[in-house]
Amino acid sequence: MNSESNQSPAFHRYQEGGSISGPILHKKLFFFGDYEATQQQAFDGSNTFTVPTTAERTGDFSADNFTIYDPTQLDNPDGTRQPFAGNKIANPNPIALKFLSEFPKCNYPNASTCDAATDGGASGYNLYLPGLDPTTAQKFDVRMDYYASEKQRLFARFSFDRLFTSGVNAFNNPWDLDYAQNITNGRNFIIGDDYTISPTTVLQLRYSFTRHYENQGGDPGQAAIDNLATLGFTTPTAADEVYKTLPYVNFGDVGGGIGGTANYNTFIYASENHDVIATLTKSWGKHEISAGGEYMKRFLNVGQPPAPSGAYAFNVSATDQSTANGGGGSDFASFLVGMGTAPGSESYNFTKDLFVAEASPYYAAFVEDTYHANHALTITAGLRWDIFGGKTERHNRLEYFDPNATDTVSGVAFTGAEAYVTSGNRSPFTTNLTNFGPRLGVSWQPANHLVVRGGGGFYFGPSAQMVGSASLDSDGFSSVTNWNATCYNADGNTVYNGTNQCVGAAEGSPAPSMTGIYSLTDPFPNGCCSAHQFAGRAGNNLGTTLNTMLHSQRTQETYNFNFGVEYEFPHAVVLSAGYVGSRGLFLPLGSLDLNQLPLSVIASNNYALCVDTSNPNCQMVSNTWANIQPATNANYGQSQVPLWVSLQQYPQFGNGGYGSGNGVNVHGYPGGDSEYSSLQTKVQKRMTKHFTTLASFTWGKIMTDDGNPPLGFVGSHGGAPQDAKNMNLEHSISPQDVKYQFTWQASYDLPVGRGRALNLSGPMNIILGGWTANTVFYLSSGIPSIRR
Repeated sequence: MNSESNQSPAFHRYQEGGSISGPILHKKLFFFGDYEATQQQAFDGSNTFTVPTTAERTGDFSADNFTIYDPTQLDNPDGTRQPFAGNKIANPNPIALKFLSEFPKCNYPNASTCDAATDGGASGYNLYLPGLDPTTAQKFDVRMDYYASEKQRLFARFSFDRLFTSGVNAFNNPWDLDYAQNITNGRNFIIGDDYTISPTTVLQLRYSFTRHYENQGGDPGQAAIDNLATLGFTTPTAADEVYKTLPYVNFGDVGGGIGGTANYNTFIYASENHDVIATLTKSWGKHEISAGGEYMKRFLNVGQPPAPSGAYAFNVSATDQSTANGGGGSDFASFLVGMGTAPGSESYNFTKDLFVAEASPYYAAFVEDTYHANHALTITAGLRWDIFGGKTERHNRLEYFDPNATDTVSGVAFTGAEAYVTSGNRSPFTTNLTNFGPRLGVSWQPANHLVVRGGGGFYFGPSAQMVGSASLDSDGFSSVTNWNATCYNADGNTVYNGTNQCVGAAEGSPAPSMTGIYSLTDPFPNGCCSAHQFAGRAGNNLGTTLNTMLHSQRTQETYNFNFGVEYEFPHAVVLSAGYVGSRGLFLPLGSLDLNQLPLSVIASNNYALCVDTSNPNCQMVSNTWANIQPATNANYGQSQVPLWVSLQQYPQFGNGGYGSGNGVNVHGYPGGDSEYSSLQTKVQKRMTKHFTTLASFTWGKIMTDDGNPPLGFVGSHGGAPQDAKNMNLEHSISPQDVKYQFTWQASYDLPVGRGRALNLSGPMNIILGGWTANTVFYLSSGIPSIRR
């Protein structure tokens, strides 16, 4: 390819399907089935890359117009690095050689000239690989209805769907880190039995099963070539991998990368629901009484590892003239010398990830009485009892936060800690047995064409204690190891960490080497990837950020209420108007940091908090937590810490950084509150003379103190609450509020066909008769926006 096409190929989408139904046993057994399939390929022109030339892949940069410098040699007297002789790396890191060899060759702007040299990415890119993103979908349904007798009817339905989507595998091999494919399978089965016990008593039984499975990842061929030792790694080893992919690398200056699946695109998800419902309905005079129960069991297996085989970043800093001033260097050259980026800039380099297998039960009992007082008045009253059982995990890898737990570790006493489930007490949650929800509804017809309706009810759930993500409350069962790739030498240039060129290097430290300690070959010389060890006490995860949940909390409650009137005008025109509202309490917040300082504490201490250590009013206090702070804590090894550390509710936890999200993050904290009010109107022209229309208008308003509600893609304010201890300060219009909504739809049977104004018969009627014209119009205001 010599240049980019200025016209994308035509888009093609194919869709086919059909249905069939009929009797199997005359007047006894009937069936229905349908099938639908879709195939499409959408043009993807986003695949642009900067790739090394053939010479650069072997360490030869002699044709380039920039100089690469050798970080293994002592610096010049002026503090700059020495250049590589001939602009060539004599003995490149073998891992880098292997990875770079898997890049496709350049083709832009001209395949015959682009391989001469690169210019460090200044021109943008030298490889353009457009392609097609495929999508295929299949689904079918099968239903059977069995008429056993006048007293009993049964039905069963099975539904299946499968969806495959992917991007372009631009490299056409397993090494394109941006490539991902997703296979989603869905299954649903339901069986029902309606049995008439007597003329006034009916029993309904239902069982349903639903399974949703997603397998998302890169090229499946990765698993066959993912052998860390064969690739050249000393650490980590294959035994450290929980999930097999290729390691991947990112280039910070030229952009892009190569290797295994990146961007959190590895995602394994399987959920199952089993649901059983039994309802007994009895007609008794003016009463129609229903009672029954429900049992549901939810299962969830999920994992999303970001770097299960390793992820490493490179930029020009390892091979430029000096770290401070730049001048020269190349991402590819830094990769070939196996030296990472500046100290503290590498993160999430190797993750030992948790794939949870959770389950949670749900129970309910209900009773309802519909009372027909007379021909004009009907009253319905009911009560439902919801019980959300706490989730469990197959291998008991769950925890919760106990604010009253006490312990002393290394002479440091503290209150508040994470507690772990055991084989005898497998759920981290207590079960709330007080979720009783009354409901009441009234329908009154005071005149022939006028109906008044009203009602309200208490509703519970969903509960934050049901199955959820692996990251909510499983601290200590996974780990993240960062690559401490470099240190600074006396001239301020980066060198391989742990070598004799580092400032303060220990006696006997080794000389820098492209395959030595802390190089890409041995990124974790002190070992990696071990999760925390549990000693059955409260002293786990001290000095780190917690992700946890509460042991006991209120279930989300919603109060729904409405009142409306409906009037029928002549010509089958019906006007409805009403008020619909709700109130939400104990809404589970996505996350709330218990260590966030209240505004009152911030106001009373002001600059003394020492958030800004350069402020003259900054107040430092003794670091009484020094003995329990790990090396990853920002205050590790410090004799004093800022005042704000001591004022946290649980100062023994946190990574040493100031602000929400660094301390004790409680997921599903029941601190949210909301109100919804709306005026809803509707005008409907029922079907007469082959025409029907419906118009509706809603004015609504949602107020909440949760700026980050579920379905954040609809609307979210972002950021943390100003004061986690006073959520009233957040009470405002919801980020998902839509004030006005108008919908109009109309349907008209065209006057063409047998018996219509244009009377047709035979083949013409089959082709032209029986058509209906439909239109839908929707208009709404938008969600609130934040002025930046």
